[in-house]
Amino acid sequence: MWLPAWKHNFWPRRFTSTRMDPQQLANLSPQQQQALMQRMQQEVQQQQMTDTIQQVTEKCVKKCAGTSGTTLDKREQGCMSLCMDRYIDTMTEVQKALMARQER
Repeated sequence: MWLPAWKHNFWPRRFTSTRMDPQQLANLSPQQQQALMQRMQQEVQQQQMTDTIQQVTEKCVKKCAGTSGTTLDKREQGCMSLCMDRYIDTMTEVQKALMARQER
C-alpha cells in the first residue's frame, strides 16, 4: 500500500501539557485564569483538528491509494478528493446534529 513519504514527519506529536502548581493557578488574576483556559481550549481544539485530519488522511489513503508508487494516479486522486469531501460533509452534519441536540 502506498503511504506518503512525509506522513511520519508531518504530523506533530501530541502536545504534552506542562503542569501548573495549584498555588500558581490560585495566584493568577481572574483575567489571567480566563486567558489560560482559552489558551488550553485552543490547544485542545487544534489537537483535535490535527487528529481528525490524520484519521481522514489515513482512511482515505487506505481506501484509495494503490501500489502506483510514490504518486497518485488520476483515479486515486479523484477517489481521495471524494473521500475527503464525504468525510468533511459527514462531520459537518454530525456537528449540526449535536448542536441541535444541545439547544433542546
